[in-house]
Amino acid sequence: MTKPRLAAAVAGGATIAALLAAVPAASASASGIRYGGVLHYVSSWTTIPDDFNPLNPAGTGGTAGGTGSLIYEPLIYNNIYTGKQTDLLATGYKWSDANRVLTITTRQGVKWSDGTPFSAADVAFTFNLLKKFPALDPNGFWKTSLQSVTATGPSTVVFRFKSPYTVILPQILGQEIVPEHIWSKVANPVTFTNPHPVGTGPFLLKSYSNTEVSYVRNPGYWMRGEPYLNGVTMEAVKSNSTAQLLLLNGDAAFTYDAMTDPNRSFVAAHPAWNHYWWPVTNFNFLYMNTAVAPFNDVWFRKAVAMAINDNVVAERAYFGAIPPATGALETGVTSGQVPEWAPPSLRSLQWRYDPSGALKLLEAHGYKLSGGSLEAPNGTALPTFNILVGAGWSDYISMAQTIGQELLPLGIHTTVEQEPYSTYAASADYGHYTMMISWGNGNNVTPYYEYYYLFSPNNTAPVGQPASTNWERFTSPAITSALTQYAETTNLAVQKAAMSTIERTVLQDVPVVALTGRPNFFDYSTRYFTGWPSPSNPYNEGDPGDAFGGGGEMIYLHVHLK
Repeated sequence: MTKPRLAAAVAGGATIAALLAAVPAASASASGIRYGGVLHYVSSWTTIPDDFNPLNPAGTGGTAGGTGSLIYEPLIYNNIYTGKQTDLLATGYKWSDANRVLTITTRQGVKWSDGTPFSAADVAFTFNLLKKFPALDPNGFWKTSLQSVTATGPSTVVFRFKSPYTVILPQILGQEIVPEHIWSKVANPVTFTNPHPVGTGPFLLKSYSNTEVSYVRNPGYWMRGEPYLNGVTMEAVKSNSTAQLLLLNGDAAFTYDAMTDPNRSFVAAHPAWNHYWWPVTNFNFLYMNTAVAPFNDVWFRKAVAMAINDNVVAERAYFGAIPPATGALETGVTSGQVPEWAPPSLRSLQWRYDPSGALKLLEAHGYKLSGGSLEAPNGTALPTFNILVGAGWSDYISMAQTIGQELLPLGIHTTVEQEPYSTYAASADYGHYTMMISWGNGNNVTPYYEYYYLFSPNNTAPVGQPASTNWERFTSPAITSALTQYAETTNLAVQKAAMSTIERTVLQDVPVVALTGRPNFFDYSTRYFTGWPSPSNPYNEGDPGDAFGGGGEMIYLHVHLK
């Protein structure tokens, strides 16, 4: 049973009746929405940093939960699941001068929580602060062709580029903005912990401890009638299992947890109000090191892809809670983006589970199955290949074991190699593996970003040298050209044609094999609160945190008492 967290001081053993009696009086709005209540979010953070710096170079892991979703706001929220935008501190933008000038119109009538008016000058100041302190600029704005950022009026800010680079737009729009009148006086914003945060967001900091941080409604918030909640508390616990137990016992309203078999372990306890929504925003991929034989052979890679039954892989790893990567998803386009970005004309190229066809393909290109083992075209038996996974990662271990079983009929022998994360990450970066299961790195509002991180020459290197994200070490002139074409234009037709070129190449050359979706693990209760994101109302991508420039804020603006 789930009940609203009413105040940090409420004892864990209080009765439901006592807790409900403590709820502040809620009024019904004209739309029927009830105001009041304090929403309680629980997460396996272990501890909460005493840091409310939205520009913290350590990212969301270095700041207190809620910093970037309750106190500070970006310009526009881009929903990476649907691709739709929600205006926040900006109300519009346009490109000009052959995509070398980006003009953003900022919202009027907004005030910082100390009463000082917000303006375009705050936006220009924030971006120029990132230039002055590069450690604050993980998006690398000033390493691109960005030349200047200037406020040309109280509600107009202009970004000038040396050359077109339109793909930086989502990062610009998602940048948290800080007040110039405060941060211009901060000597070192890199180490500044911002103990008294002043933002434009819907909530204000109430109290902090290393296990719980509380926020209260901002009475001066610019969005009329919102938020509906009186407050939000965020609690840190030591494990996902603890978070799940608190949710099951009614001591939290929602969490972010990849529960094992969620239908049985969570929903079944209270089907009327226990729910989860795990929207796919990325993929789990089988990476094959294309810099080493036989993975440098496209026909070998294609046979591997055809031998893997993604439906079985997904069922064994996630008990049906996460979908397999089949059909158009094989190109690496997430399900929410398939209708717009994966043309039906590519369907004939999609590979299908066909182990006998995979063996015939290998034999047609010189491989031979002999005594249960596959021989290369030169007659030598292929060695046993390792499938690299992180140590203890049960879902990836299950995937690797299943893939190993499915490759046996081809005479391909494998073993699962588990490495601690630091070693695993280094093996990926330096190319010290043959096959590896890992995630994609570029989930964003269009497929471009996934493809850029997967296939750009900028992100790869020879084996033995670090490749940042192109771990399979695959490049293609067609893909490189398409990435450049996309980045230089705002013409949607040209961008779609570029993505189609990349998708065709992925299906033909099989540089990676998409195995399953990789979702956000959003678990929630509707017993006392409603308005959650869901498949029927995907106003956010299922992430309650501070990442993705405004995604978490959408939840705290939509959820309200039943």
